[in-house]
Amino acid sequence: MSANAIPRCERVVDFLDHWCAIQPDVVLDEFDGVERTYRQVKRDVDACAASLLSLGIRPGDRVAMLTDPRPEFLTVFLALSRVGASWVGLSPRYTRGELEHVVVDSRPTMLIAITPAREPTLSDDVHALARDSGSIRHVVSVGDVQSRATPFERLLAEPAPDAAARLEAIAGGVDPEAIALIVYTSGTTGEPKGAMISHRALAIGCWLQGTRIDHDRPRTLANLPVNHIGGVMDLVSVPLAMGGTIHFMDRFGPERTLSLLQARRITMWGQIPTMFQLVAAVPGFDEADLSSLQSIWWGGSSMPKALVARLRSTGARLGTVYGLTESCVSVAYNDDDADDETLAETVGRPDPRLELRLVDADGHPVSNEAPGEIQVRNQCLMTGYLGLPGATREAFAADGYLRTGDLAVRRADGNLQLVGRVEDMFKSGGYNVYPREIELALESHPSVDMTAVIAVTDPIYHEVGHAFVTLRRGERATPAELERWCRDRLANYKVPKLIVVRDELPLLRTGKVDKRALNHLVAGTDALQSAR
Repeated sequence: MSANAIPRCERVVDFLDHWCAIQPDVVLDEFDGVERTYRQVKRDVDACAASLLSLGIRPGDRVAMLTDPRPEFLTVFLALSRVGASWVGLSPRYTRGELEHVVVDSRPTMLIAITPAREPTLSDDVHALARDSGSIRHVVSVGDVQSRATPFERLLAEPAPDAAARLEAIAGGVDPEAIALIVYTSGTTGEPKGAMISHRALAIGCWLQGTRIDHDRPRTLANLPVNHIGGVMDLVSVPLAMGGTIHFMDRFGPERTLSLLQARRITMWGQIPTMFQLVAAVPGFDEADLSSLQSIWWGGSSMPKALVARLRSTGARLGTVYGLTESCVSVAYNDDDADDETLAETVGRPDPRLELRLVDADGHPVSNEAPGEIQVRNQCLMTGYLGLPGATREAFAADGYLRTGDLAVRRADGNLQLVGRVEDMFKSGGYNVYPREIELALESHPSVDMTAVIAVTDPIYHEVGHAFVTLRRGERATPAELERWCRDRLANYKVPKLIVVRDELPLLRTGKVDKRALNHLVAGTDALQSAR
């Protein structure tokens, strides 16, 4: 059990106050060699919150911030938590159209922009957003984004006594059920929707995950986009709740990640599997000094078994988690003693503190080894989708369970194995086929690195599976060999009718395979063949 108990809080900023009282001189965050202690971060957060109030921000308002993972993000995020306003994250990797969708949909009162020098067109995008949004009254910038923008440094000025008193009065009356952040889903099945998560839901989720990880004062590497729940919660808010130190990395790079893991003596390393694969491919990874690592965990997709074995050689405790934006908190974890196969093929057991069930299309519980939709119910679920009451109703069952859309089977040992999405399941010759089951069979081949299976229309079988595969560095495998591998492990109707070996697979910004792009690729190939 942790020697420093994680407090129960109703807002994320309360964790800052708690740990600042206990360990004011411990480093809270670091970026490019510049450190801030808990005392310094609290000072910056309170100054920023008072400045936001002076600029007209009030509880319930929304503030959008265009930023990579950086200390300025943490300052603004906690300042908004202090005054009871909502954070809306914007990614510097967004196109102008994507930025416009989020801004038009969320209608923020203020836009705070940190535009990297490597993204010169973002300055024009910020100008356009401020001019055309219809809601933005103030623009704050780090760097010369707009001549009329408020410099970010001005937000950190020492507040006057009356401003500090006004902040204290407002902060004390914030409703914990108000919205703390709006996270836009990746939009693989349509335009991104804004999932609204309350202050209390986020804070309880941090407590639940922090106590489950049970790791004293972790040193973490924050390099996931902060407009996603994994970046804003898992890599930043949870370590804060645990009284840890956050080392910011404004953009992921495999070589730099490996370097920082060693230089900063990171103890808790959380990423998505794609990132682990890229870091493990860096020459010298197996010889790197990763002895500081105490825990390694991942989520979002499965991890190749061979990579699990390489990570185990670090001596760190390994784990995989399952959750989604709308659930806020992770709802399943692997046991500490899980073997490589279990870590590679399952997402662990449901957290006994939370409610989780598997049901069929009619809402009835399914038996072990039978596929069913994962549905969850707890205090951390999203409040709903911003401005979309119909979509919000569809997201929840009548008894309050969130429909995740993920299909899984509960194995005899109690672990959950994902088999696909509800919308991904297809029928081939009258049989239900789950893409994840095929992907797992392919990923068990020693030469295979990543896989993705999609359904393609077939004149005889209605639909068949097409598999796209990448191979591990230096390995070889032909489609015919991979097909034989599948036939030895799958029923005939599950064997992909086409296996394509590629150098790489298209990825979403979350690191997951972009199956919609693969569908477009197949459709384009079919159209080209039809035209010949």
